[in-house]
Amino acid sequence: MEEKIARFKADLNLGTTHLVQKYITAAESEILTSCDHFSLKDAISGQFGVHPNEIILVGSAKVGFSLAPDKRYREFGDSSDLDVAIISPVLFDRVWHSVLDYKNSRQYWPKKNEFKHHFFDGWIRPDKLPPSKKFSFANEWWEYFTELSNSQRFGMQSINAGLYREMSFLDKYQSLCIEKCKQAESF
Repeated sequence: MEEKIARFKADLNLGTTHLVQKYITAAESEILTSCDHFSLKDAISGQFGVHPNEIILVGSAKVGFSLAPDKRYREFGDSSDLDVAIISPVLFDRVWHSVLDYKNSRQYWPKKNEFKHHFFDGWIRPDKLPPSKKFSFANEWWEYFTELSNSQRFGMQSINAGLYREMSFLDKYQSLCIEKCKQAESF
């Protein structure tokens, strides 16, 4: 793994977009086999009615180590999660309409402001949705990913996902992580 981290650090002199594609959006998983990677994408795509190409493994399960500032270069391990990005304007808009209806109902939503922060960046963090007991999509989401995680088909890790409206928003979010790595390594 040290060699992969050294290669990544050496590549930090390349353009940010190139690095996002090389290591995250167009790369194979460093952790899952090709077969397991496809099976994970296939399972999620079947549940949410999206194409497997709209499912992208991200984070340490993709790269083999974390890019997050507080865990930077920590190798994927037992305490790591499998993080997935679902990129679907159709699903995103469906959830958006449901969120709007919920907001207009003036029901309790403790994480509304946190939700808005990510929503303005083009993605939905399910943990910021209205409470799952009153918001059916959140309930469906959590039940599915809890069941998928508990199946241990893809290891002992918890499987989490975010929903992006389009690829450009995922690219921008991942670019922030790459830029922070560049700053930390003085590139």
